[in-house]
Amino acid sequence: MISRVRLHVATVPMATTFDHAGASRRRSESVLVELHLGDVCGWGEGAPRDYVTGETTAGAIEALRRCDPAALAERIDWRSFDATIASIAALDLPSLVAGPSAAAAVEIALLDAACRHFERPLAEVLDVAAAWDGANLPAGLRRSGPAAVSLVIPLSRDVASTLDDLTPQARASLRHVKIKVADPCAAVQRLSRARDRLGADTGISLDVNGGWSPEQAERIAPELTDVAWVEEPLRARSWPKLARLRRRTGLPIMLDESCTDLADLRTAAEADAATHINVRLSKCGGLFASARLALRARQLGLGCQLGVHVAEVGPLWAASRVLATGWGLWQTVEAGRGDEWFPEPLTEPAFTVDRTAHRVAALAGPGTGIEPTENLLRHTRCPATWQPDSGWRRT
Repeated sequence: MISRVRLHVATVPMATTFDHAGASRRRSESVLVELHLGDVCGWGEGAPRDYVTGETTAGAIEALRRCDPAALAERIDWRSFDATIASIAALDLPSLVAGPSAAAAVEIALLDAACRHFERPLAEVLDVAAAWDGANLPAGLRRSGPAAVSLVIPLSRDVASTLDDLTPQARASLRHVKIKVADPCAAVQRLSRARDRLGADTGISLDVNGGWSPEQAERIAPELTDVAWVEEPLRARSWPKLARLRRRTGLPIMLDESCTDLADLRTAAEADAATHINVRLSKCGGLFASARLALRARQLGLGCQLGVHVAEVGPLWAASRVLATGWGLWQTVEAGRGDEWFPEPLTEPAFTVDRTAHRVAALAGPGTGIEPTENLLRHTRCPATWQPDSGWRRT
């Protein structure tokens, strides 16, 4: 049933840079999958980040070219919407396609195309019980409607001026602020400046991106009693050191780069190395893999943040918004700042966030609810195309 696949690399200049302790980003770097089911077209996206999962854009493209869309289509039961979605969920794409970002791009493209074919919104895939292998979301955590989103302050921005520039109403409506940090002493100062300007019911977290040593983290921990958690304080997957830091300081720790799949989550839980995890669709291998990871984390008593990769260009943030507005299990939800980074819209409808109420709404329409604009397509190149009669060919 898959009639054509085209791979694209989207490199879009950003109007403003985004800096953290691990990288500085000045342009998007996404892999897009354009997948056709007859006359219906679906779009998927992956965001390969070498400092997160070790993936590169070139590597993700090669992983996608090693995937056989015809063999993939044979594994899918196309007879009904429920059967199609359940069989896509059962594919375990992170195992079939090397690399989580490549897997995410294929899965989102498949889901977008399938939902458009059956004229259903992407949000309805969450209602297909077979997709969750019996681990269904408790009814009390299902929700529908706008989701509150956090404010993320990059390393290059002054915390005080960023918060002071908000209107009183916008500042009062903030439920969570994440502050990127590097030097531990400066981190304490950034935390203090935020707390001076925020109400007691606004959570604050620090994101270290693996930049501290265990000694630095232990030394500074007594001054971080006011944080909701510290995200990735040490080098990724430093399990004994993370466990010792938790044991000695009681510091709440969120894992990001350290937790990309269920194996990481199991190791972290067994070591008592974390209290929270950051779930991001591209680093976790797609919508279903991310959902399973979040549900398992909840079973283990860990909190979850629904995060984004900087400079997602469309399908990723649209698919993530389905989880944000459909599930109520998230401690925080990140939406990104696509309207700030890309002033000329990359999708129709355009990326939007209510910056006064700090909320995002669900998208309408079949599939993800978005289409790429000519502006986005102008910034893409197509390295490979697949068709049933000729297979993959470079373009």
